Amino acid sequence: MPQQFGGSHTEHKLNKIEAYLEAFTTVLKYKPFRLIYFDAFAGTPDIKTDVAESLLLEAEDVRPLLEGSSRRALKLGPKFAKYIFVERRKRNVQELRHLKSEYPDVADRIEIRHSDANTELLNFCANWPKAQRAVVFLDPFGNQVAWKTVEAIAATRAIDLWYLFPAGLGVHRQLGKTGVDESHVASLDVLLGTSEWRSAFMERRETTDLFGPKVEQTKIATPESITRFMIQRMKSIFLGGVLDEWLPLGSDGRHSYSLIFACANPEPRANQLALRLARAVLRSKSRGRAK
Repeated sequence: MPQQFGGSHTEHKLNKIEAYLEAFTTVLKYKPFRLIYFDAFAGTPDIKTDVAESLLLEAEDVRPLLEGSSRRALKLGPKFAKYIFVERRKRNVQELRHLKSEYPDVADRIEIRHSDANTELLNFCANWPKAQRAVVFLDPFGNQVAWKTVEAIAATRAIDLWYLFPAGLGVHRQLGKTGVDESHVASLDVLLGTSEWRSAFMERRETTDLFGPKVEQTKIATPESITRFMIQRMKSIFLGGVLDEWLPLGSDGRHSYSLIFACANPEPRANQLALRLARAVLRSKSRGRAK
């Protein structure tokens, strides 16, 4: 059964990933590298569209299903040496397995792993072969990606990363107006890899009431400032650079996620090209604004 999270924001995100995969494989077509596509939260090959949103469209524009990231990568043809699709939900894994019969020309290149994305990525990034390059797509629901996983990706010096960072849904929503619930503190520490977010996202303010002076924590962060904070964190580990512009995404006009691009390759010619391609992809008919 296809996932049911589809909407215009989902299609917008997937269009960007597909465009970059096409550009990436075209540029490296004649280079002596083994190319890998790693989809860490693969979901299902197809995604049901948002019914309420579809009613606002012209009848001929309504499509019941969107092609998911896995199908979009495979339909490009045999351009990657390996396609790795990781998914924790058993039902989704069963859907993904049908891809081997649907794309027989690349069936032997498809690996479907019923596992945890962080675990699989840490293993994938360890002992990296010199002649291997990859695009990794992180499309979590909430705070599922650990900072140590992002560090491992950066340490390969060979991966281009697209990260759907949960700036609004996973971070901003967990910051209370007058303090952060202790149950959320550990999650944010793991996601961001630092405790510095406390002073960056919250402000201590002294007030006085009938009972005397007191200190309160007030939320000062926005999804935009949270995204900028994460980009600066990523710049400290990605030697190839991180784009300062991103794509804000979310349903009903909410900024729930930020699509961020980072390049791990420190070689100037390689990372300048990667950043240029990614910037062009983000700007092409983009509803997002450069920050």
